[in-house]
Amino acid sequence: MNIQLANTLFDEGIFSEMYKAGFITDKVFLYREIYLWIQAQLKTRRITKTQAAKEAVGKFDKDERTIWRAINCFEEKID
Repeated sequence: MNIQLANTLFDEGIFSEMYKAGFITDKVFLYREIYLWIQAQLKTRRITKTQAAKEAVGKFDKDERTIWRAINCFEEKID
């Protein structure tokens, strides 16, 4: 899923309704937050994605693999 679609679903309240209905878990919200934070770090601080991921481990109190899952969840896939 790309981040624009996720943001649209979030802004329109569709993710919240799906969560309340039990179709998705709270992981979607966490992954989106991690991804957006990392993108902000890349843009404002001009650090590498790897460095941002390492910093996110401490910020979000998650292991590095979880951070990379969040990044990969919203990255554009080139076929």
